[in-house]
Formats: sequence, C-alpha cells, structure tokens
Amino acid sequence: MGMQDPAKGDLMFSLSKPISIRTLLLAVFLLLMIFPMVVITFVIYTKENQIFQSQVSQYLSQTVQQTERALDANLTEIDRLTWPLLYQQQLDFLEGPLHTPYQLQEANRKFQQMVYFDLFRGRLDHIRAVYFVTPERIVLSTDNTYQWAKQMDKENYRYIIQQIASRPLKMNWFSDRRAAFRSDSGFETSVRDSVVAARRLIDSNFSTLRGHLFVQFNDRFLADSLKNVHIGSTGALLVTNPQGDIIYEQESALLQNRQIRDAVKSLPSQGSGSVKLQGKWLLSYVTSDISGWKMTAVVPMGELLGANQKILQYLLIMAVLGTVIFIIISVLLATALSKPVIQLARLMSYSSIGHLQVRDIQGSIHEIGILQRNFNRMMERIQQLMQENERKEKEKREALLQALQMQIHPHFLYNTLDTMYWMSKKHKAEPISKLVAALGKFFRFTLSSGQEWTTLEKELEHVENYLQIQSFRYRDRVRHTILIDPPARDTAIIPLLLQPLVENALEHGISNLPEGGDITITASREGERVTIRIYNSGVPVDVRRIASLLQDETQRAHVGLRNVQNRIQMAFGPEFGLSVEQAPEGGTLVIVSIPYQSLATKEAAG
Repeated sequence: MGMQDPAKGDLMFSLSKPISIRTLLLAVFLLLMIFPMVVITFVIYTKENQIFQSQVSQYLSQTVQQTERALDANLTEIDRLTWPLLYQQQLDFLEGPLHTPYQLQEANRKFQQMVYFDLFRGRLDHIRAVYFVTPERIVLSTDNTYQWAKQMDKENYRYIIQQIASRPLKMNWFSDRRAAFRSDSGFETSVRDSVVAARRLIDSNFSTLRGHLFVQFNDRFLADSLKNVHIGSTGALLVTNPQGDIIYEQESALLQNRQIRDAVKSLPSQGSGSVKLQGKWLLSYVTSDISGWKMTAVVPMGELLGANQKILQYLLIMAVLGTVIFIIISVLLATALSKPVIQLARLMSYSSIGHLQVRDIQGSIHEIGILQRNFNRMMERIQQLMQENERKEKEKREALLQALQMQIHPHFLYNTLDTMYWMSKKHKAEPISKLVAALGKFFRFTLSSGQEWTTLEKELEHVENYLQIQSFRYRDRVRHTILIDPPARDTAIIPLLLQPLVENALEHGISNLPEGGDITITASREGERVTIRIYNSGVPVDVRRIASLLQDETQRAHVGLRNVQNRIQMAFGPEFGLSVEQAPEGGTLVIVSIPYQSLATKEAAG
C-alpha cells in the first residue's frame, strides 16, 4: 500500500516497450548457425575421409598380416614335422652300405615308410614328393627315384645348398622355379608343382652332415592355405618370393594389370606397409620372417571409398535439412522469446527484494524454459539450504553432547586397567602387569588423540606400547627396535599416524612367517625435513601394486595406507607423504616424509 519502487517501475516500462528483438535474434541465429554449419560440414567430411582411408588401410593391413601369420603357422608346422630327422635313430638305415640295387631299394623303402607314416602323415595331399640327398649324392625319394643324382637340376641344387647354408637349422622355402627335382625330369606326376622346402639334416651333436631334405609341394598346398581369404569384393591376393617371382595368386583380372604387377615387384624387400598406386589402387604388403615371402593385397580405391561417397551424400542432405529446420525454429524462437523473458525478469526483480516464494509457471519448452525451471529450483534450493543450515546446527550441538557422553566409557576402561595393573603388581604377576601397563599407556594416548598435534617422540612411545602389546600376542616372535635422533624428537606430527603402518607391517609381513621377524623404526632430521623409516623383515609386498593403490581412491585394499597418505598430504601438502620400497636385504621399507616444525612453533602459529 506504499509508494511504488522506482526501479521496479522503470523495469516494467522498459520491458513493455516495443522492441525489434525478433529481427535481431533471427539475424544472429542465421549468421551464427548457417555459416558454421557449412564450415563444420566441410571439416567433418575432410577429416572423416582421412580417418576412413586410414581405417580402411589399417583394416586391409591387419587382414594381410593375419593371413600371413596363418600361412607362417602352416610353414612352421611343416618345419616342425621334420624335427625327428635331427635325431640319430631316424636315419640309422643310412649307416650301412648303399652300393647294390637291393641296398638302395631297401633304403628307399625305409625312407618312404618314414615319410608316409612318421613325418608327413595327414599332410600327404599337399606333397608331390619328398627327396633325401646324402653327402655322396645318393637320392632317396617317395617317387622311387633312388639312384645317383644324375637327373636332378644341378644348378638349382647348388643354389638351394648355398642358400640353406646360411640358415642350417631352419627350413628354407623356394619357388618351383628353383626345384632341383622336376616332374619333367624323369619324375612323372599329374599334379602341378608349387613350392619347395629344403633343409640340412645334421646329427644331434651338430657336427656331422647327414644329408639334405627336399619337400616338393603341389599347387594345392598354398591354395588350401589361402582359399578362405577374401580381399573385398574385387580385390585380390598374391604371394611373391624375395626375387619377385609370383608363387601364388588368386584368380582375378586385377592382377593381370601390368602396372600392378610391376608395383608389387618394386615394393621393399623387408617389412610391411601400404602404398597407393596412382590413386586407383591400394597395395598392402607384409614380409614373412620365416619364408621371406611377401604377401600383397590389392584393392581398388573405388571399392574402398564407395561407402565414403554415400556418407558425403547423407552429410549434405542432413546439412540442408538442418538449415531449413533451423530457419523455421529460429523464426519461432524469435517470436516466442519475448514473453517468457519479460515474465522471468519480473519474477527475478521480486526475488531480489526478498520474495523467495515466487515461482515461474509459464512452462516454456525452449532455453527460456530451462531458465524458468532453474529459477524455480534456485528459489526452492535457497529455502532448503536455510532449513538445512538450521538442522545442521541442531545436529552439531547434539553430536557434541553425544561425544562428551561417549568419553565416559574409555575413561572407565582406562581406570579399570589401572586397577588391574596394581592388582597384578601386588600378586607379582610381572608379565601381566607389563601388558596392562602398556595397554593403559596405549589407551591414555588414544584418549588424548583428540588433540590436533603431538610430538614425534610421544607418537613413537605410543608405537612402542603397541608393539609391547603385540609381543605378548605373538609370543616374542616380533622383535622391534625404535631409534630417534634428538633433533627430531619435538617434531610436530598428527597423532595416531604411525601405528597403522606398524600394524600393517605386522599383519601383512611378519605374521605370515612362522619364525616371526624384526621391525626397525628410525626417525632422523635432514634439514627442514624429517624422515621416518619403518622396516619389517617379513613377506615382501608388491611395490607397484601398493603405489597404484595409493593413487586410486576406488581400491578397497590397503585402505589404512591410503588413509595415512591422505592425512599427511592434507596436513603438510602434496609434496610430503609415504612411499613403499623393497629393502635390499629383503622385507619391506615404508618411508614417511614430513616437514620439520617443532610442536611449540606449530601451536604458536595456530
């Protein structure tokens, strides 16, 4: 019923005047949204194209590497099947003379039996023939070629022998062009040759050459190994040897392209990678460490990027639709924003003069609606905080009263222990009196731990009492030593800081040892820093795991260590704390670092 607030009147007048906020908002919306949308669309497509090509190249490379590993596993299996030949007894049939046709025939029969039933059983579908050439160039084979090596390709034989000399303990792989025994050289077969595996056979003492083994594979060997490999819908796979000869290729018109074949031959002889050829094809290759073969996958770029072009079309369509929708929404927003803004401003002016019960009930669904709801929540929250503050003050007073009442029980316990001590002294029960005395001192210090600070000397006396109590529990299996430098005695420290560390050393270190162990505690002052070392000779801990637990608040294990760390850093700063190490002499060493400040100085500083 009094005079109207001038500020309120000016506000209502300014909000009721006609303004061009609709046109202004519409222009700003169009400028701030359409231009960034064009830029963002271009950037997204460019980056997405780069990422897509990188992922496609990586996927193709992984496919080739997995295929190469599968082929290497097959080659390694062939190598493993020949290992029994390295033992003396497998080739004992060669110890006798091999001069007569009968002797050669008998040796060849035993060789065939060894190949068919001992070495390559289960892999015979992939093998055309197996040959063994002695140092005297006597040939044993599975196609009955037992004679002096007159029909073999001597040039290829010498080439293979020279190559495998550098890898005497491994199986070596060659293309059929280097085969020492050919189907058209007296060894008739209806199966086309593929690759050759050869190795030296040395006795188990690595001193005597027994001969050379040649395994001639047919074309089904690589075909069966790679038959389930598909490089996209139009891509193809081929395998070449270090000399660039094609060992295997999938049937594809793509591989008949001369540019592609020349590019495959010019690839690096080692390692792996991907190469774009004239922007039309992507070549991904990997070199086998076992055979030296290079496996190359060729895929047209058009196939790889076809999906990316569709993404571009979808992106442009979404950008156009987004622009149209945004223009419509901008017009509606520019028209609708005025009324809720005025209502909200009016209520805010009411609340500024103490009317906290005001609420905005417009119920808008756009950004102004968010402000309205937040305004209502803010008013409710302010009222809740005022009520909560009153409740907390009441609870604080009640908690203080309960704390005072709870102190009666520890004091009663301490007085009872004191009575037990004098009764044990009276009856000359010295061990019991020592235990009760230590327990009494322990509780006396605990009762006084409500103080914010104590001296390092008193803290270590508390630890001494704790260890005396534990020595009765462990029946002298725990031996302890406490040493403190005089300059560090008056150091201000948080009460009950060290006892959890000693307890941890007992529970996790010494208690697990039947013979017990030692605990050594030393405290020294080094300039303005005090270092406390707690060593136990018990079971060592995983130092890395403890360091991780000290950093991770979500871990449940070793909560005591993390609590000590938090108390130190809250009291002295993050540059201080504890660390855990494995002692050189065995056991575990916990190092506590705190700043030096005397208790008197600490209390004077407040």
